[in-house]
Amino acid sequence: MFRVKFYGYGPRASIAVDGKNVDVGPDEFLAAEGLGTFGGLDVEAKIGALLSSGKDLRKTTLRMHSESTRRGHASITTSLHLELEVLKCSRALSLVLVAPIFGSYLQESQRRSRVTLDDAVEPLDLGDGRQLYWKMFQKLLKTYDQLLEAGVELEDARYLLPLGTATSLFISSSFENYVGLLQLCSEKSGYLPAEVHAFAEVYGGKIAEIAPQLYRARMSFRNRLTSYPYPLLFKPHDILLEKIVRNAGMPQEPVILNHVNLIGDLPPFSEDLKEVLDSVNPLISATTLEPMSLVAYHQAVRHRTVPTAVESIYTAAERALKSPQENIVTPPTIKKDERLKTHYIDAVLDALNTYEELVSMGVKPSAACYILPQALRLYVVRCYNGYNLLYPQGFIGTRTCSYTQWEERGIAYKIWRELEKTYPDTARHMGEKCRYLGYCPEKDWCPIILKYHRYSDEIHKLQQGNL
Repeated sequence: MFRVKFYGYGPRASIAVDGKNVDVGPDEFLAAEGLGTFGGLDVEAKIGALLSSGKDLRKTTLRMHSESTRRGHASITTSLHLELEVLKCSRALSLVLVAPIFGSYLQESQRRSRVTLDDAVEPLDLGDGRQLYWKMFQKLLKTYDQLLEAGVELEDARYLLPLGTATSLFISSSFENYVGLLQLCSEKSGYLPAEVHAFAEVYGGKIAEIAPQLYRARMSFRNRLTSYPYPLLFKPHDILLEKIVRNAGMPQEPVILNHVNLIGDLPPFSEDLKEVLDSVNPLISATTLEPMSLVAYHQAVRHRTVPTAVESIYTAAERALKSPQENIVTPPTIKKDERLKTHYIDAVLDALNTYEELVSMGVKPSAACYILPQALRLYVVRCYNGYNLLYPQGFIGTRTCSYTQWEERGIAYKIWRELEKTYPDTARHMGEKCRYLGYCPEKDWCPIILKYHRYSDEIHKLQQGNL
């Protein structure tokens, strides 16, 4: 079972009122700031005036939060902020927690640490499927170890690891970031893993403890359309995504669904023109359909400035059971060795069949999915704005770097190449991040930068010293 450690929250303060220090929690602080929008934002003066007037601060606070919520002013709930760690949760839970866009996340990487049986997470509601689950988990780990012993890098061997593998992450987030999830969990959704419900109970309980009036006001606003959308894997069949996938012919590589360029040809990109070039952000965009593994999706979904929609994981699993070879991702380092490839694919197929067997035994798909390997292929729709297409720290710029994970890098290059064919006015300004940075920020540089700049070991050493 995962653990949650809360490190801090705010805003809160200790203020002087009539010569005495008064501790002001988030409820009162944010209500006072909200009232301050009608006549000055001095929170100390506002709270002092309320207390001196003899008004019931609790009632005033609740009324402020309730009225603000009903009117759709999310600035109050986005201003309550928490910092926390979630330790030893499954990858299934982390895929949910890093999806909302109004948070910041730092997560333990399977690219850098070897997984053992101690890192296995058992779903909370396996029931009679427990023995079968653990048998398959151990088999996947055995094949994973064999791949590593054969020289396969951690980065590629992890494709075998199931969603039930443990991870830990740090979250810095507003309350509003998880309102949609809290609302969904309150409805006892059968599609969400029980572990997600358990997190929602802990997180919601903490909010109710530190800001009871704000929590009550926001959660009593029951309409779920009032929370900002985020990509969710654990859901019913998504008829919108399934239609897109069918119409595109279930592609094996990324395809451009739509492109918008309201400018035409752009002036040369230069940081000297940044204030002008920043206008491209809403004026240029590309919407794509991308098949990718769970490994790649876990990285993609954390690129929060790229709006994302994802199909149901249960749809992806059903499709993989019918046509496994077309719906799993095999890393090139494994694919080139027939013996390793056979071991890898056999283990992936066994895991898919175990998922099906668990479901047939009566185990909920939301628990059975913990045995699904991260090689499972999903379909994802993403919308890249001007920043993510053109800027050095955007998606294309960062993900085409030679140090990027190979699958994400392949997706980024495919999008770039497809835009070159049909939308050259946009594509000619795209490039790896070193194009517009003018140097390589990595420890060791690669020849890519020579496409754009004169570069050498001496120049690189000088640049590293200036960073």
